Amino acid sequence: MPLFNSHNIVNSNLLIWNITESESELKKSINLSSIVKSRLDEIKSCSQRKQFLGVQNLLKILNIKNKELTYNANGKPILSNKYISITHSFDYCGVVVSSKKIGVDIEKLRPKILNIKKKFISDCELDLFTNDNVIDVTKIWTIKESVYKAFGFSGLDFKNNIIVKSIDKKFNNAEVKIFKNDIIEFYNVEITNFSQYICSIANKRI
Repeated sequence: MPLFNSHNIVNSNLLIWNITESESELKKSINLSSIVKSRLDEIKSCSQRKQFLGVQNLLKILNIKNKELTYNANGKPILSNKYISITHSFDYCGVVVSSKKIGVDIEKLRPKILNIKKKFISDCELDLFTNDNVIDVTKIWTIKESVYKAFGFSGLDFKNNIIVKSIDKKFNNAEVKIFKNDIIEFYNVEITNFSQYICSIANKRI
């Protein structure tokens, strides 16, 4: 299946691809530049190669050329005139483009996340839970990961520097605060789930 979902948010456009094709099929509709081919050649995992090619197909749909996309020292994708964020997890990948700081994260629901929840959920955030289950804990992870990507710099501790201040009863919308040293930023996050996956999109509040 090619394009799985297209979701328009305020000043943003999110595309999600369900990767069901072979590597050769994913290559058919795109022209890879020499730089992109070199990056693909460095990827040894078959699943990661297909994720990479899935993203290239989404970039084509968004009319983003290879030469327009660069990466900073932390691996964050950069466009000269817009903000962009890229994500992939198993059989899905996504790209979101916006006129303001934005981040996206897709994660597959897996029970083992319960074993590491104390590493990224603070004591004050535990009050947000009605049920300590895989879905809710994964949503908290994707919320924080999407905000981390939107922020765009390394050195943030998920447990202590990225705090979910509030979340609605359906766990579909959250307000998040980043604070580290003299930096304070606020983000709105929209959360959706599909096909055993969670997707969070973070927008910086102005």
